[in-house]
Amino acid sequence: MARIKLTGEELAEMLVQSMSGGYVVEDVSQIAFEIYTEHGRHLTSKMNSLLLTLMVMEDGPEFALSESEFFELISEVRAL
Repeated sequence: MARIKLTGEELAEMLVQSMSGGYVVEDVSQIAFEIYTEHGRHLTSKMNSLLLTLMVMEDGPEFALSESEFFELISEVRAL
């Protein structure tokens, strides 16, 4: 049976929806974790890598992306 992969656009939309209350690092990190656990087998290796970057953001300020860096990452995801 063929694997069905998420598109970059679908993943980007899921991540943008995590910002319904504004850009909150902890919220984005939690949504990234939920996406990773729910859709992990349908992600490309690049998507996995980008989600892991978001998941570790709440581990400390040295890992957190600024809002503009987050949107740069979203643009990268959309291009996948």
